[in-house]
Amino acid sequence: MKAKPSQGRRLIALLKRRQYTHREMLQASESCSPWKRVKEALKPDEQVVIGKRGEWTTWRVVSASNWTA
Repeated sequence: MKAKPSQGRRLIALLKRRQYTHREMLQASESCSPWKRVKEALKPDEQVVIGKRGEWTTWRVVSASNWTA
């Protein structure tokens, strides 16, 4: 039986697909501070990219690949 991924890893999987605002991150997790969980669970080759969507701050996770490394 496979272990369930941590809250941070589940959020990172979502953030790799598209950018999320703070509200969307709160709705997607059980944690009251999902950005803290994301920063704790980042692997060495991953980083958080903070951007803007209108007036809202968005988060996205990108990882190094053969093209960027």
